[in-house]
Amino acid sequence: MKYAIMSAVRALGLLPAADRIKFVQRRATSARGNSRFLADHPGFVPPPADLAFDAYNAVDWTAYHDGGRLHAEVFAEAILTRAVGQDLRVLEWGCGPGRLIRHMPELLCGRVGTIVGTDYNPATIDWCTHQLPGIVFALNELMPPLPFPDDHFDAAYNFSVFTHLSQEAQLAWAAELRRVLKPGGVLLSTTHGDAYRYLLARSDEQASYDAGRVVIQAQYGEGRKWYFAIHPPFFVRDTLLAGFEQIEQIDVPESAGMKQDLWCARKPLA
Repeated sequence: MKYAIMSAVRALGLLPAADRIKFVQRRATSARGNSRFLADHPGFVPPPADLAFDAYNAVDWTAYHDGGRLHAEVFAEAILTRAVGQDLRVLEWGCGPGRLIRHMPELLCGRVGTIVGTDYNPATIDWCTHQLPGIVFALNELMPPLPFPDDHFDAAYNFSVFTHLSQEAQLAWAAELRRVLKPGGVLLSTTHGDAYRYLLARSDEQASYDAGRVVIQAQYGEGRKWYFAIHPPFFVRDTLLAGFEQIEQIDVPESAGMKQDLWCARKPLA
């Protein structure tokens, strides 16, 4: 019922207004807990509340820090067990205000040479650049290219980025990530899979998903959190990651709290 109502609100173009109201509510209800968290974590710098809400639909610093750490650990383990060599160059495409990437220097310590984060929000990149030392940040646009040469990174990862793009943009970015990866480089990506069928409020959306087609719920700015893409696994393997090899869906521990599907693929050696 909740997502049937959201579908109607989306169709009426009312999501931005509803989102602004929710931001005020979330900031108020999180204020006391956030104060306690900051008192318990001196030196921790949270992102601006508006950037956090825009990216994560929350302004809860405990969830931002602890949940970000758990998710970062999943990606770090996948990189360390699949990427080859030392002094790795690692890219987070769509880093947002640092929920995962701020943990990566510690989690990848001993194997990583350079960690790079990109995002299409200039305010996010400005905040990350000034608040998260030891990481390189760069701005990208909604569509490729990235400001890096061919065959540059040993590993690239993204959390909930393909999930907010049109099919055209997804395919363009999959090709771009393939370009900037070294031959044999590893790509880690999440998608809205079977666990997100509840987002399919209409029968035509359910039929498309069951037929193996990605379902796009637009009526909101592309790249933003309420612009949804729901990916059947067949589409991911057969279309989204078609330019890669050794495609696998990684089992994520339930303790990580990651409902999205996690995919690993490797750029061909030739």
